[in-house]
Amino acid sequence: MDFGDEAPLDEPLAVLCESLNHELRLSPNGRFVLQSQLAGSLANRLRLVDLMARRPEVFRAPVARPLFVAGIPRTGTTFVQKLLSQDPHWRTLPLWETRHPLPDGDLTAPPPDPDPRIDRSRRELRMVHRLLPEQAAMHELVHDEPEEEYPLLAGGHCSSMYENAVLVPAYTRWFTGADHRGGYRLFRRYLQFMQWSRPQGERWALKTPGHLEMLVPLLDTFEDATVVHTHRDPVTSVVSLSNMLSYDARTYFDHPDPHLIGRCAADFTERLLRAAIRDRKVAGDRLVDVFFRELISDPVRELRRVYEVADRELDAGTERAMRGFAEAQGRRAGRHRYAAEDFALSVPELRERFAFYYDFFDLTPEKS
Repeated sequence: MDFGDEAPLDEPLAVLCESLNHELRLSPNGRFVLQSQLAGSLANRLRLVDLMARRPEVFRAPVARPLFVAGIPRTGTTFVQKLLSQDPHWRTLPLWETRHPLPDGDLTAPPPDPDPRIDRSRRELRMVHRLLPEQAAMHELVHDEPEEEYPLLAGGHCSSMYENAVLVPAYTRWFTGADHRGGYRLFRRYLQFMQWSRPQGERWALKTPGHLEMLVPLLDTFEDATVVHTHRDPVTSVVSLSNMLSYDARTYFDHPDPHLIGRCAADFTERLLRAAIRDRKVAGDRLVDVFFRELISDPVRELRRVYEVADRELDAGTERAMRGFAEAQGRRAGRHRYAAEDFALSVPELRERFAFYYDFFDLTPEKS
């Protein structure tokens, strides 16, 4: 079987499986879910590489001037992504397509209408909602709304998906020391196939927090990309991320350890922010900083700044759609209650830990 040599596979897969089998105490359900995810990812890669060999013309069109939203969790990345999705000129990735990037059967045939992947994703989400009924209060999943592209990145092992899901120490050590340019080139192949198979919009608008520590391979692969870096007090982000990961961990573990998850969430957040500061010069004037308070105060004003950097015009109809979406979001209910102490986290210690970030961006800590 040919999985291609564009992105690494043998080494990261072996390290990941070693971590899953010997470093963790997965529940039977967790083992089943992870095995299914890995098998699906490998099958997609195998089929994509086969198509690359048989039909190279599918991959000739460039991924032109994409936009990537990146920021640590709870900084407004999802809000920005969904504001962008109000503009039909942007191509976003709906959740069903992130979960099932390749259609069944012949990849060169026109996708059926309706696409069976949509209903499959809808059924999968019903199962998720039964297993994790409070998920929507933390990060709502809707089958036909834009979602993060981390499953596509995971195909080339350039995503922190497995680290965040199950805290795999050996794999994380491999991940943080690896060269991920090949993984991003494979990710670009997925996007090229998607824009050929299902043409929509003029330019991609995508979002994943992990791009923050991947600015070098990201911009090496997408040289004309625009990057939107969203900002907020990282203490708020760490505590919220700890809560979400602890809740989601029940998918994989019978007895998740929220204290361990809190430590890992703080480590992960610091790693992303230090990398983003270190590498932001690579983006030059193609990076735009968006701060949470300003975003919530006047989202359209902030999106105008994004459009200017991305060299796009924000027309009146899209502005109205964005304002309508923002107003509807403000009326939505749903809150999950938690505190730093639930995860053995100290707010003063976190403030000191992230002083480098407050200083660099002249950011004021939020009230606890």
